[in-house]
Amino acid sequence: MLMDRKITKKNNYGTWIGGSLILLLLFGFAFYAFRSGFHSTLQVDRDQLTISEVAHSPFYEYINLTGRVEPRNTYYIDSKVAGTVEKILVESGQSLRAGDTLLYLSNADLQLEVMQRETQLIEQLNNQRQTALLLNQNNFNQRAQLVEVDYQIGLQQKEYQRNKALLSDSIISQSDFEPIADRYDYLRKRRQLLQQSYATDSLARLMQLQQIDETEDRILNNLAAVRLILDRLYVTALAPGRLSDFTVQVGQALSSSDRLGEVYSLENPIIDADIDEFYLDKVSLGQEGVAFINGDTLPLRVEKIYPTVEEGRFQVAMGLVENSSQDLKLVKGQSFRIRLFFGEPTETTLLVSGNFYNATGGNWVYLVQGNQAVRRYIELGRKNPRYYEVLEGLTPGDRVITSAYDNFKDYETIKFDGYEN
Repeated sequence: MLMDRKITKKNNYGTWIGGSLILLLLFGFAFYAFRSGFHSTLQVDRDQLTISEVAHSPFYEYINLTGRVEPRNTYYIDSKVAGTVEKILVESGQSLRAGDTLLYLSNADLQLEVMQRETQLIEQLNNQRQTALLLNQNNFNQRAQLVEVDYQIGLQQKEYQRNKALLSDSIISQSDFEPIADRYDYLRKRRQLLQQSYATDSLARLMQLQQIDETEDRILNNLAAVRLILDRLYVTALAPGRLSDFTVQVGQALSSSDRLGEVYSLENPIIDADIDEFYLDKVSLGQEGVAFINGDTLPLRVEKIYPTVEEGRFQVAMGLVENSSQDLKLVKGQSFRIRLFFGEPTETTLLVSGNFYNATGGNWVYLVQGNQAVRRYIELGRKNPRYYEVLEGLTPGDRVITSAYDNFKDYETIKFDGYEN
């Protein structure tokens, strides 16, 4: 007979502890693998890297721009009258002097109209001169009458005085003396009337002659202006410079005020440049820069800031500080590099800019130490297109990898392949 046996339950505590130790070991191994991978050293070909030396030099805060050559003054060429192009004397791109004739227009109707207006004005001028002649003749006649009556008075006065003496001696009678006295008195009164009439007519004549002179001047001015209308058939340059956009053809019919081209000069040009609106508060009138034109470096100065911002950019106009553009052979619309400065240069520690910044944000770099490069945390300040200002972490003479870090940015240390110290 089998006896019942008491079954004892096994204790799993040891199994649980063993499993926990295994998990802990696995976690520690994974952490060690991660840490060892993060701190591991990577072999890198030194020739594939760009290594720059930290320097202590003047730092210029500036931005690079693209400038465009534009003329300071542009003179537009328009046709003053309608007509057909008869003859062209110049070509687009040619240098001109002020007053040079560009082309000649023909317009038969205009020429006929000018001739008719000339005829009318000349007729008016002749009428005015004829009126002046009549006024002068009337003045001459009045003066002749005064001379004649003075002569008659002189003769009559002598006769009057002789007969008056005879009358007092009772040689002649009163009846004989009275006709002589009456004629003498008549001539004197006639002379007085003629003198008054002459004085009045003389004043009126002077006023009329003055009006006639003024009218003649107006007629002559109008006549000169009418004759100048035909001069408008000759299209001329208003200022010296280079002819541009001149595409007129012989036989082409032009209307009044048609735009034919333009004349501009690049002796003292304007340099236009577009700037990111981020710098709007940093740009001011008189701010200096340099232009790199045809191998020459020329100083510039901001002359005008346009107030409009379009597509995130605003425009400035700069002029050459030293007007030496005549030797540069500039072309309208020509583009070149400009460097616009902000403030005065300062002595500081500088690091050459490079693609390393994309991976580190300027917070750290790889500092070269013999056959390897290690991470070095730094602090950067201002920058320009060529340099960063180093505030902390680097000293002049340090060498830094400034090329891209994309292939090894997760490593604390990198070693150089084939490096010989």
